[in-house]
Amino acid sequence: MNLVTRYDRPLIRLMSLAWLASMMLLASCKKTEAVEDDAALADVCDGKIDDPTADVGAPECGAQSLASNQLPDKLSCTGLYADIKSKELGDRIRDYTPAHVLWSDGAEKYRWIYLPKCQKIDNSEPDSWVFPIGTRLFKEFNWKGHRVETRVFWKVGDNRWLKAAYHWNAKETEAERFSGGDVDVAGDTYYIPSSKECDQCHKGRIDRALGFEQILLSLQGAEGLNLHKLIVEDRLSDPPDDVDYELGDDGTGKAAAALAYMHVNCGVSCHNSNSASEGYASDLRLRLPPNAGDGRSPKKFEAYKTTVGVEATTPQWSDGIRVVPGSPADSLLYQLVTARDPASPKDQMPPVASRIVDEEGVAAIKAWIKSLPTE
Repeated sequence: MNLVTRYDRPLIRLMSLAWLASMMLLASCKKTEAVEDDAALADVCDGKIDDPTADVGAPECGAQSLASNQLPDKLSCTGLYADIKSKELGDRIRDYTPAHVLWSDGAEKYRWIYLPKCQKIDNSEPDSWVFPIGTRLFKEFNWKGHRVETRVFWKVGDNRWLKAAYHWNAKETEAERFSGGDVDVAGDTYYIPSSKECDQCHKGRIDRALGFEQILLSLQGAEGLNLHKLIVEDRLSDPPDDVDYELGDDGTGKAAAALAYMHVNCGVSCHNSNSASEGYASDLRLRLPPNAGDGRSPKKFEAYKTTVGVEATTPQWSDGIRVVPGSPADSLLYQLVTARDPASPKDQMPPVASRIVDEEGVAAIKAWIKSLPTE
């Protein structure tokens, strides 16, 4: 009898079992690390749905009653930050940056979104996304090196959002709900719009949210939680097949930048065919369709068809041409985007929340108009 085999066999069997257990544990650890490291993985759903009215924020916030049609008094109670003093973000808060951003008088902006666990955005209408109840959108404004305001949009019911702007204190340790108006920022004046002013833009979308949409999250330059990641994470009800978008050209080589600027600054909120924007959009259509990035010529877009060589229909500008090929100075669109008059905001575009001209955006529009053929 082989004595080695006789006495070592149980030991070998035990060692084999230990090795198998260690490999299983290692695989489990690697899987956990992958889930933690890769933000593009879908939620592991347990059948539970987030409560949109559940307590959030610091423990001292107490119960947050959203049924009162009012968000908490302090930003630290909205769930954006787990620790507002250190600026540690809250659980499941995701950052994103659209490919083209709204002009905000030179303010530096940061954006975050909270999507309820395991719930999807209804994008069955690609141009009108509907967000799940419990969605929270945050936008923070830094001006001249100072954190000034953070705006919060919180969906608490079908087509019902609560909203507030929070003004940061000088030490940037807390921000409190603010009704709107001028504030001092290191000796300079900064304007925070009121909720009513915000509504003028947000009413332009059926589900009120602006900027988090198919076209702006798919074009080159979109960062963070973009269209590709939304698809990978199974966050869309009807994920599109194509996610690599690029605006086409109209022959001038200048159209893409101009139309993208008009889309995000004019078309997303007001100048579109959405029923929610009726009453102040006239027949000017500056919103690009959700498939605008498929490379086709912009001449096929309403943003082109309703501007180039088209007479204005609004009574106060009825004698003007929206875009006069070759002549920015004679183009009503150019005149309005270069005007800023606090005493008469209706004579500028956009008419709210801007006191400073966007020189870069204006330059793009000017270059496009100048390059349009005059025949």
